[in-house]
Amino acid sequence: MRYAWLLSCAVGIAPAAWADPVTFAQALERAASTSPTVEAEREALNSAQRSVRPAGQLPDPQLALGIDNLPISGADRFRLDRDDMTMATIGVMQDVPSAATRRAREGVAQADVRASEAGIGIARLEAQLAAANAWTDLYYAEAKLRTLAILEREATDLESATVAGVGAGSSTSDAALEVKLTIARLQDRVAAAQSDAAMARAELERWIGPVGRDGISASAPAFEIDPAALRAHVEHHVELAGSAADLGRAEAALDLARAARDPDWSWSLMYGRRDPSFGDMVSFGLKFSLPLFQSDRQAPLIDARRADVRRAGLLGNAVLREHLAMLESRLAEHASLQQRLKRLNDVVAPLATKREELAIAQHAAGASQLASVFALRLEAREVDLDRLELQRLLSRAGAYLILEYGEGGQ
Repeated sequence: MRYAWLLSCAVGIAPAAWADPVTFAQALERAASTSPTVEAEREALNSAQRSVRPAGQLPDPQLALGIDNLPISGADRFRLDRDDMTMATIGVMQDVPSAATRRAREGVAQADVRASEAGIGIARLEAQLAAANAWTDLYYAEAKLRTLAILEREATDLESATVAGVGAGSSTSDAALEVKLTIARLQDRVAAAQSDAAMARAELERWIGPVGRDGISASAPAFEIDPAALRAHVEHHVELAGSAADLGRAEAALDLARAARDPDWSWSLMYGRRDPSFGDMVSFGLKFSLPLFQSDRQAPLIDARRADVRRAGLLGNAVLREHLAMLESRLAEHASLQQRLKRLNDVVAPLATKREELAIAQHAAGASQLASVFALRLEAREVDLDRLELQRLLSRAGAYLILEYGEGGQ
């Protein structure tokens, strides 16, 4: 369900398949299914599920062996056949907690199962968010590298032309040095972008495993954000399921504390072997616990567990408020990024392109130096780099909103 809905929200995502290059959707799927943190939570769920049945069972019976009424003094000391009350005994004893206690223990175990199920959902979300961010960072780091590589080649060509111009007297040594400085700065930026790409790839492989030689796909997702739909589904966030599970645990612990007011009991059956001249004996007994002083014992623990229930409920409300605030904050951020990207595409980029075209025309007419043309070319490419950064931030913001609060992310 999650992946189908994500595919309907993201433009340009290839169908899910585990083949290189890794698409955005494949990265999410692999993070949700193979991340070690998710697998660890699955084992926690397996453990919790296997603990439910034993929780409501009776304790193991006890085998009792002994010698009763053995003389230790006098002429018959340590003799088993002289006193009619001396006997070797064997028997079985069974403790029987109250039915309310057994039901409460099973309820605690079932609450642990629900908490583990919520833990899987939270682990999946965290893995997918991390994979989405890493994939996006890697995609745009590689795109930035391609743009910087073009600029570096153009600067190298300009350097050759400028050096030739110095020899011909049409350029100055200062202009040649300025070009060399520009190339050095571009090389620094290329090195930084390479580092960013390497770190993003390492982070992606942390969550999805090896990426492979083909890297990631050349198609970036573009998410369609519906604020009203996201607000409608915020109450179904997986962390709220975790809060509900914590509340269920607290309520189960309260039931267990209340069950302590019911008496437990036990029974025993003993067989006593005596000297044949006296005959054997059988004993049967029952024991009952007496929860008499509940105001000093059970009642304070019940009040403590009630406080835990109230605390769990308040923490759940706090988590809901946190996500309501976070959703509005992220929606505002997403809207701002959209506006900035639209302004860059509609206003800034056309102006930078127009200035570059005018500089080229002036240079062709002999009215400007080649260095001036390159400076405006560099400014236009800076706009391209700004666009990539805004697209990266917008993609991260969109992925966050869809995964955290979208219907498919619940």
